[in-house]
Amino acid sequence: MPVPPRPRIPLPDLPRPRAWMVLLGAMAAALPLATALPDGASHAVAAEPAVPVAPPSAPADRGPPPAPQPAADIRSQVVWRKSIAHGTPNDGWLEQGVVLPAEGPGFYTYDPLTQTPPNLPGRRTGTATLVREVIDLGGWWAAHHPAGPRLGVGDLSETSGGAFDLHVSHRNGTDVDIRLPRRDGVEGPASPLSYDRALTQELVDWWVARGALLVLYGPHLSLSGPAGEVEVWPNHDDHLHIRIPDPDGTGN
Repeated sequence: MPVPPRPRIPLPDLPRPRAWMVLLGAMAAALPLATALPDGASHAVAAEPAVPVAPPSAPADRGPPPAPQPAADIRSQVVWRKSIAHGTPNDGWLEQGVVLPAEGPGFYTYDPLTQTPPNLPGRRTGTATLVREVIDLGGWWAAHHPAGPRLGVGDLSETSGGAFDLHVSHRNGTDVDIRLPRRDGVEGPASPLSYDRALTQELVDWWVARGALLVLYGPHLSLSGPAGEVEVWPNHDDHLHIRIPDPDGTGN
């Protein structure tokens, strides 16, 4: 007995796609994806793979940062003389002073009148001993804090010593001012609110170990050291004042 045919279910009328839409879809399927670059250009990128891929390998170890310029190199730029500190730091003069370079490993100089680097040669002259000490300090600082800011070195003495504006002392080439390191790492003026106490204490300890005669710091700073050698002094809240002995000085 024959099976009667199934009745057909009428389909709803669907809009017929326009020819231009079909052509556009075909073109889009044939083109790769694109991504915009910062400069407004674009480049093709492959579709994301369906399977996970291994993450990129870590960058190769670049090793330690380059070593700072050896102190010997900066010393070669100095015109060395057998300098003599006459009299006292408060009432003396400097014979054959040595000029500290404007900058070197671990340090830069700044003019306290403008608070900007570098300092003038006539304001960064000291005994040969003092200049060697400052260069050694910079080298030590660069080695121990290679990623940190350099030390700011202010006034030493004038070319031949004697009376010096802004200072009662600094007259015979045995004094130097050094900015306080800042917590934010900026190479600029510091204050009791911005200075880095731990780094500043490192400076004090370094000078004490080197036999400094005097380290002065401001009354609003929190530092320490041997009594009679490390002392609080007015108007020193933004820098340390260091005084060293001079083995070639006359003291008269």
